[in-house]
Amino acid sequence: MMPFMRTTIDIKDAILDALKERAHLEKRPMTKVVNDVLEKGLAAPTKQTKKVRLKTYGLGIRPAFRGMSLNQVYDQLETEDHLRVAEE
Repeated sequence: MMPFMRTTIDIKDAILDALKERAHLEKRPMTKVVNDVLEKGLAAPTKQTKKVRLKTYGLGIRPAFRGMSLNQVYDQLETEDHLRVAEE
């Protein structure tokens, strides 16, 4: 028999209720049910994320605006438009 270590953890009420229900239905001690559920969960394969490649498109932005955030570009364009209107 494997040695056990006593510990305290916080479990959501719904999960605790489900564990108690399973222990009751299987007529097994809560400790064994919790250990079995944890072992199965840890043995499950981990979800690996796939790398996603996105196709990029040139926007035709002037070199002066490259590297700027969209807010900065908007502010610059708004300033240029304001100056152009003031000159008219």
